[in-house]
Amino acid sequence: MAANRDDARAEIVRCCTRLWQRHLVTGTSGNVSLRLDDGDVLVTPSGRSLEALGIDEIVLVDPAGRPREDRRPTSELALHLAAYRVRPDARCVVHTHPTFCVVWSRTGCVFPQDTVGARETLGPVGWTRYFPPGSAELAGCCRDEFARGVDTVLMERHGLSAIGASLDEAFALTDLAEEAARIAYYASLAGHPLDTGAA
Repeated sequence: MAANRDDARAEIVRCCTRLWQRHLVTGTSGNVSLRLDDGDVLVTPSGRSLEALGIDEIVLVDPAGRPREDRRPTSELALHLAAYRVRPDARCVVHTHPTFCVVWSRTGCVFPQDTVGARETLGPVGWTRYFPPGSAELAGCCRDEFARGVDTVLMERHGLSAIGASLDEAFALTDLAEEAARIAYYASLAGHPLDTGAA
């Protein structure tokens, strides 16, 4: 992890750029946070595209979510803080709107995880029913899924949230989940039976 706050801000910006380049976010969707050793959290700002953030735009909040700077954090901050409260091992949260994950979320279940990458690397994925973005209900549902030990949560008609010990780890989970959802979608169109037992 980054040795100081400036390095941590730069890590978040690099992660956001990678998310944009992999088409895991579009427009102003998505948000990323990183928990510091002192409990404070660095998080992306509200209403900004992740495509080209500057390090000076990343917002510092205290453990309760109160901004320590004159900038507005993402509207999904409650989700990030809820994850940190139940998962002390989590150092970061990556919340995205990947296309195939969102498509699959509308089926009411997690996409099948019957590929090698999904089985060996992605691990179990949680699922939550729809609640309005930024709501306490949505944060609570994701919190409950993270609390039971999953690191990736599919959110109905919304997107995906992943936690990790590093931003690289959370990015990889996000990328793997979208690829698994993409494969499952095309396999279903091709009429191939899917093994849903690993979901």
